[in-house]
Amino acid sequence: MIVDSLIHCQKEKGLEIYGWCLMPSHLHMMCRSQKDEPLCNIMRDFKKYTSKKIMELIKIEPESRRDWLLAEFSKACQDLKCEQKYKVW
Repeated sequence: MIVDSLIHCQKEKGLEIYGWCLMPSHLHMMCRSQKDEPLCNIMRDFKKYTSKKIMELIKIEPESRRDWLLAEFSKACQDLKCEQKYKVW
């Protein structure tokens, strides 16, 4: 799902990726925007979409770490100014 989202951003949003490494808990990427769209907007959309999809997958897939993941994502919201239930990125 992460790779498919990156491919979508390349095709539809002008994301140019020079290199990336998907780790179990994070993503490293060297990239830039090819179009007039600021890179921060592309990354905002990527993170928003993938966060929602990750949460959907955690809730429907038989994942042994489900409770732990949800607790960690919930704990990540403690110091946020805006109220939200889970924070993935």
